[in-house]
Amino acid sequence: MIITADRLSPQRPIVVIGAAFVDMILHLDTLPQSGGDISACDGGRQIGGCAFNVARALSRLELAPVNAIPVGNGEWGHTVAQKMAQENLPVLLRHPDHDNGWCLALVEANKERTFITIEGCEQHWNAGLLAQIPQPKGAIIYVSGYELASAELRQWILALTEDKTLFVDFGPRLDDLDIHFIQALLRKRPVLTLNRDELRTLCARLYDLDGATPDAASRLARDWQLRAICRFDKEGAWVVEPNAEPQPIPACRVKVHDTIAAGDSHCAGAIAGLACGMNLRQATLLGNQVAAIVVSKPGSDGAPTRQQLRQFQLRQEESR
Repeated sequence: MIITADRLSPQRPIVVIGAAFVDMILHLDTLPQSGGDISACDGGRQIGGCAFNVARALSRLELAPVNAIPVGNGEWGHTVAQKMAQENLPVLLRHPDHDNGWCLALVEANKERTFITIEGCEQHWNAGLLAQIPQPKGAIIYVSGYELASAELRQWILALTEDKTLFVDFGPRLDDLDIHFIQALLRKRPVLTLNRDELRTLCARLYDLDGATPDAASRLARDWQLRAICRFDKEGAWVVEPNAEPQPIPACRVKVHDTIAAGDSHCAGAIAGLACGMNLRQATLLGNQVAAIVVSKPGSDGAPTRQQLRQFQLRQEESR
């Protein structure tokens, strides 16, 4: 049984580390070829970024995460700070030298999205910023792989005490990370969330095999004594744990508007479940539900409130 939205009660604090971006969205039939000239429709401007999408979703579920997302000192930083205030996310980190980045999000007719990113202050961590991040006992600490390019942040993460649970979303930059850092991170026994491509990349780097299967993910969990959520899009997710068979978690059927923030919203739902005492299977189902709501709406700003999530859960129950 899953804990319903109206009964979510956090038992552990949550810290969200990463980036807030300005997303500029364009809708087009298909991506252009080199030298091409195509038309697109303006999809508007939103505040996104993996960590901000996670923090916003958690805040709307009334779980009050620690907002360890740097705010820059330029035009975009001002916009980001305003949006954080609207989402009840007090600004904790102010970057003295860089503005927030921005992203061009290209959404094709098949609903797939492609990002072109101008990086900002999220790639310029330093000891002063990191020292300002609270580390409450027993916290679940989310980190996005986009920011793991920072050596300072990598060192900070590896120095975390054993009472913390890392929740790591490697994302598409996984192939850029040093294998020795990846192995050191896995020794901390994080909870991993991986889509099909990321699972394949991680298993190829660790084992030199095609790892886009639940069995390969189960080997990863067993060898490193960690837990992982493997997200397979409309096929749902698989949960793997060290001493158990892989468990399928069915997807929620919705009409997809676009897939912007799908993975981030899934992270938020799963983290919410874990923070409220759910096991990994229950938390992953909650992640499926939050992500389903988000992809049914345009852009990254579709995270539900508790009431909206509960209404969705009731409709899911009625449709069974």
